[in-house]
Amino acid sequence: MNKSHNFKISEPCRTQIEMNLFSLDQLIAPDHKVRAIWDFVDQMDTRPCFMNINSFCGEPGRPASSPKVLFALWLYSILDGNSSARKLEELCKNHLVYQWLAGGIPINRTMLAEFRSNNSIKFEDLLTSCLAVMVQAGILQDTDFSQDGTRVKANAGIKSYRREESLLKLKKDLLEYVKDLDIENAVDGYDKRKKIAYERIAKDRMNRVDQALKNLESAREVKKENRKKCKQPPSEAELKNVRASTTDPEVRKMKMGDGGFRLAYNVQFATGMNSRVIYGVDVVNTLDPSTAPRMMCRVHSRLRKLGLPEAKNWIADAAYSSKDDVEQATILFPNCRYYAPPKPKKGIDPKKPVKKDSEAIKRWRQLIDKEDVKSVYRHRSSTAEFSNAQVKNKLDKFPICGLIKVKGMTLLHVIAHNIFRYFDLISDVEEVVAV
Repeated sequence: MNKSHNFKISEPCRTQIEMNLFSLDQLIAPDHKVRAIWDFVDQMDTRPCFMNINSFCGEPGRPASSPKVLFALWLYSILDGNSSARKLEELCKNHLVYQWLAGGIPINRTMLAEFRSNNSIKFEDLLTSCLAVMVQAGILQDTDFSQDGTRVKANAGIKSYRREESLLKLKKDLLEYVKDLDIENAVDGYDKRKKIAYERIAKDRMNRVDQALKNLESAREVKKENRKKCKQPPSEAELKNVRASTTDPEVRKMKMGDGGFRLAYNVQFATGMNSRVIYGVDVVNTLDPSTAPRMMCRVHSRLRKLGLPEAKNWIADAAYSSKDDVEQATILFPNCRYYAPPKPKKGIDPKKPVKKDSEAIKRWRQLIDKEDVKSVYRHRSSTAEFSNAQVKNKLDKFPICGLIKVKGMTLLHVIAHNIFRYFDLISDVEEVVAV
């Protein structure tokens, strides 16, 4: 630097001792979005979050961290693009907004992970409560619904996907390993504790191998049932080639959007076509066919709880147009028009009736060329695909194992998505009122 220039510069001083008097609330702007998220959670019925609390007034033990705060932290973290409990713990220590949301209560990653995984079915009730807040605000007027599925990678590698022969060999090796530990003849206390820990790990892996063998049999039964419909029973080689994962026994190998094959779960969403709010969630390890009737039952039950009218139209893509789906949906909900376009087959006109058609199939064939159904179907991609994209942008891979835990995590992301939609819909209403 040229010393002839007399620059006037403020240099950092990190050793100055200061006394600052402020509260956490004063450090967050009044219009910050974290306040809006906390206000939304405050309006919800969060009693399902308290189901696993074992700390009571007048009894020994320290107070538990509020599960309502844990719920709000997860929602804000997901909307912020983070799904990691470890990173969320770090943010609660170092980020001012997360510190405000935590409000000074103890937070650690184990607590956050257990809240997300333990009793994950509670998120079904929390989703209903989330929708109830939106109903009370008067922004939900959906009568048409669209269903679609997306495949999300599981927390299991392809090398853990093994045949029955390999699983049996692995189980035999684990049994021999446990036997060779010889805990009773340990040298000292330290050696005994170490061997007990190794035994616990081996037995845990053995339990997962047993679960994989059990799921292997159920996968074979499903394959036999599917082939029975086509009148082509599977060969012995095909049944022998069926595999299961030792990391996550409930996962299945699926074809992904990029054309590759990975271990994944099939996540199903039912979205309101007017609001783009997700009303129903399901996670399966099968393909899309046969999932629509169960999803319709789930959504209609939730609509009754919310005091909303039943669905008028249920729209899906060609993957949901199987005979069983159409018939079951029509029998269960005769007042709801179920429409999924037929799969194109060369030389076959889907509108032409067949002698063996049931009343439900006849009704479905009549809907194929109706203009009002076509106009509703045109909006399917902008609703179902929108929901898939919004959730999948923040959930490209499950960090946990097990169908129930995976479903709970998906529900948590769906609630975050619905809150995101709530702010958009409220702002639209406010703009209309202002005009």
